[in-house]
Amino acid sequence: MENSFLLFISTAITALAVENAVFARGLGMDNEVVFIKDPREGLLMGGVFGWVVFWSAWPISLTNYLLRGRSYVMIIRPPMYLIGVLAVCLLTHYLSRKYLKNEKLADEIRGTLPVATFNSVLFAVFFLSASQNFVLTQTLGYAVGSALGYTVAIFVIYYARKRLAISAVPRSFRGLPILLIYLGLLSLALYGLIGHNLPT
Repeated sequence: MENSFLLFISTAITALAVENAVFARGLGMDNEVVFIKDPREGLLMGGVFGWVVFWSAWPISLTNYLLRGRSYVMIIRPPMYLIGVLAVCLLTHYLSRKYLKNEKLADEIRGTLPVATFNSVLFAVFFLSASQNFVLTQTLGYAVGSALGYTVAIFVIYYARKRLAISAVPRSFRGLPILLIYLGLLSLALYGLIGHNLPT
């Protein structure tokens, strides 16, 4: 039990710090995520993403286990992943409508759910974990770490936008161009932290 817990924690820290699915892997995010209006909105987006990715990890880990070593794994895996994630999305939608007392929060969750669910980062988490042959404990740890990394990425982008808006940036670079340059440099730094050599 202790060994499984340590495996879970180490994989989560790796996914959070080193293999951040947004920055280090260069995976895009939706416009709604990049241009959040306040920290509460970012926290809600990260929380919903974390919920979906954690519960989707269970059926997807089972799928990986059942398909391990099969010749047709590359054909069957993507639709099975989609079915697992879609099932969690629909179940979350139902549970928020039926059991959540705070109607405003329930509406916000249901509004955020499609963006958080069908973000490229969510599917990347599972394909990356499958490519490394993770067991259930590692897949769950990777999912939790990626969700935390995703939330951190949302806040980094939010605060970068605020700081860049008050900085002395040349007019042609203001707004999205300087933000993309900033994120590109941050991504390169994390990419190098993983141990990859940049092309020369």
